[in-house]
Amino acid sequence: MKTERRFAEILKTMMSEQPLDTISVSLLAKKCQVNRQTFYYHFHDIYDLLMVVFLNEKIDGVDKCLNLKDLLTSIYNYYVSNKMFIDATLESAGKDLFSEFIFNNCYQCFMRLIQIYPDSKNLTSNERKSICRFYAYGVSNALINYFATHKNKNLRDMENLFIFLNERFLKKAAIRTLEIKKR
Repeated sequence: MKTERRFAEILKTMMSEQPLDTISVSLLAKKCQVNRQTFYYHFHDIYDLLMVVFLNEKIDGVDKCLNLKDLLTSIYNYYVSNKMFIDATLESAGKDLFSEFIFNNCYQCFMRLIQIYPDSKNLTSNERKSICRFYAYGVSNALINYFATHKNKNLRDMENLFIFLNERFLKKAAIRTLEIKKR
């Protein structure tokens, strides 16, 4: 596991300095001071390694978010701390890995938040998952688009993407689902 972690750290550092498409397995192995075959012992290709990077990444504060604003702030702070790496990822074929990473963080946060509302206790597990998946896809895709297309990124502009969502969007979805089920 130590070798895999070292490859992940070096890849992240290298991507902060150059595009992913210019990073070869040979160059990566050289920076890690191992031979090329060691890389292939652990990973299929560079994108396999990038997937491992995102599987092991954490966004500070997401597990403590109490609302959408907290979630957006945590994701924005993660972006700022990893700007070069994320920008390089978004400009590569690994963009989908970052999208999935952001989706998973949004989904986990929404699953935790929907539990707060007493009405959600009357929903099935699949209904709660569907609601959270719906909002997680929307929020994560809007964030990916924002990070990929806006030149001057700031938290306020990012929050304005979601101005139409008030703090009770999950509660409203739960109530609406229950109303439809009663019909």
